Amino acid sequence: MRNLRENRIYKFFQDNGGYFAIIGIISLTLSVLISFFLNSSVNPSFNIVSYAVSDLVSGPMISRIIYSVGLLISSFAQIPTYISLINRFNNKESYITLFKVTVLSSVFSIISHNILSLFPLERNVLPLFLTHGIAAGIHYVAGSVSLILIGIIEHYKIKVSKIMVMISLINGALYSIVWIRYLLSLMVGIPEVFMNHSIQWVALAGIILWSLIHGIFLIKAKKRNLDKAKNNGKSLYL
Repeated sequence: MRNLRENRIYKFFQDNGGYFAIIGIISLTLSVLISFFLNSSVNPSFNIVSYAVSDLVSGPMISRIIYSVGLLISSFAQIPTYISLINRFNNKESYITLFKVTVLSSVFSIISHNILSLFPLERNVLPLFLTHGIAAGIHYVAGSVSLILIGIIEHYKIKVSKIMVMISLINGALYSIVWIRYLLSLMVGIPEVFMNHSIQWVALAGIILWSLIHGIFLIKAKKRNLDKAKNNGKSLYL
């Protein structure tokens, strides 16, 4: 009975990943925009160059709550989205190693993203600051690997538009730039106050676009499968 219930839940996630993607990006986009506005209203100098995305929790308490809730919803919405997406290219033996690495990197990216939503950036609380920083590092590294591999698999295995492939690869590159840049800044010792955070905001906009495009793709794929099943069912009675 338990296995049957788990299979039903997995099947529900698998079949509705596209809708979860749309829910996730709506939640994330609205929370970011509202939090950015609230931060700007109390701190006119708040901008995408001097402040990181995680600094959205540094403003009023309502801003912190809105952004954290939006991030939490979008983080958990990623789970069925990736389940649905990865399920579309998991049945070709020649890609089995690539598929396994993609799944593993996606899992690390999702888990670390969930941790980010549960442990907001608190520079004055060292345990929270370190937890957030480590989770962010894992998220960007794993996310860059996952996005690039998804783009490669989409190019070679799935018949999708070149735009989808390019969006996956570009976002993977943006994620890579974010974590490489932070790694270099730590190695060189550049104070955070002198860092330009705009690339992080560009990566955020990119992943929102990626989720939108892939969400629509999954919804259309589900509709095609339903139409195909209906047509096959009708042919049985002819």
